[in-house]
Amino acid sequence: MAWGSRSGDAGVRGLVRRLAARLTPRSFRGRIVVSTVALVGAVMVGVVVGLQLILGWTAARDIDGALTTRARTAVTAVRSATGDGRRLVVPDELDPGAMVYDASGRVVRGSIEAYARDAADDLAERGKAANSSVGDGRVRLIAVPFATSGGTRGVVVVSQEAALYQRARTYTLVASILTGLVVVGLAAVIARRVTTQALLPVTQMAERAADWSEHDLNHRFDLGPADDELAQLGSTLDRLLDRVALAIRSEQRLTSEMAHELRTPLTAIQGSADLALLREDADPETRADLEEIAHASRAMAQVITTLVDVARAPLADGASTCRVADLVADLRRAVPERLTWVDHTGDSTARIAGPREVVVRALSPLVDNAVRHARSTVELRASDGRHHVTICVVDDGAGVHPAVRDRVFETGASSSGGTGLGLAIARRVTSSLGGTIAVAPTPPGQGAVLVVRMPRA
Repeated sequence: MAWGSRSGDAGVRGLVRRLAARLTPRSFRGRIVVSTVALVGAVMVGVVVGLQLILGWTAARDIDGALTTRARTAVTAVRSATGDGRRLVVPDELDPGAMVYDASGRVVRGSIEAYARDAADDLAERGKAANSSVGDGRVRLIAVPFATSGGTRGVVVVSQEAALYQRARTYTLVASILTGLVVVGLAAVIARRVTTQALLPVTQMAERAADWSEHDLNHRFDLGPADDELAQLGSTLDRLLDRVALAIRSEQRLTSEMAHELRTPLTAIQGSADLALLREDADPETRADLEEIAHASRAMAQVITTLVDVARAPLADGASTCRVADLVADLRRAVPERLTWVDHTGDSTARIAGPREVVVRALSPLVDNAVRHARSTVELRASDGRHHVTICVVDDGAGVHPAVRDRVFETGASSSGGTGLGLAIARRVTSSLGGTIAVAPTPPGQGAVLVVRMPRA
């Protein structure tokens, strides 16, 4: 039972944490607005509660003061009328809402509210100074014992309606709550407006920095001396863009030089293999080896060409675009006749921000991977989003094990004995276009779904 209780408590705490995480604003501006509203709301709650406490204390003090004055006036009148006598004499001019009791608690004269009569009798029986409230505070009572010059004792009980004070407190509470809501609302609007205006330059700078890092490495903010926070941020982003530009250009240069150095000997290998295949005296075993060499050299040449294209134009500048329909024919040619090709791309009409040749080279390794693992079907899907075009390559093979799902796009990762370069190059080309590539989760044994998101033109 204790274990079940602990498990239940842990589940409740987890639910509370998830709800808190879901309700917590994700943006910095939202957190500032929520914090401001919470602070102002707490202050207004304190103000309302404090105001109600002060009004309650003031009302009680005023009522008790008025009751004490009336009671003393009544005592003076009774003493004057009684004189040295042994019997209490109450004058006719006794105020309504006042009753005079003798020492035994018996009513001598006076009137009081019917629903407060029992409370007045109780106060009179005590025979000492006291006060009380009845009817949820609607009537306030005070008892004042006295003695005449002749030694006769009695008690005066005076009542006072408190409804007027309660209505004033209620009206004040309603007005305070409405004022608090208005103040909190104004605080939220002002906080949102101020934070929006304050963070707008930061947001614009971040968007421009992201755009420049993808499309133009030569732009800089150049805000001058770092005299304020925005100038400091601009200087920092300028240095960051310098490092990004240096890294990208260094990578471009290295990739281009390596591709150039590899292309020359690879061309010689491919030419030698093709010439050897033209000879008729080669035995079947040697011919098979030469065909494998020729095939591998052509595949490697295609990889090198892709790397060179990416190195020369790694940024999607929007000058060349394409649609998914422009890619289908090239991708379809990679699927052999033994497999069924299913095309579900007809609903996609948006243009992709990238040249057709580069987008094809980003998707071709995915289709080749599907061909290697498919049992009978390779499927191509496409859909248009607000900012991206999503393309899915689906096969009905064994699927991707969850343990290796995050590593399939790493260089050298292969489960079929390949080089492991295809998917790694697909990720590199996709990233150069500003897109993303991932493996969608699927049940075991129900095929693989490789998802590519390309930015829209």
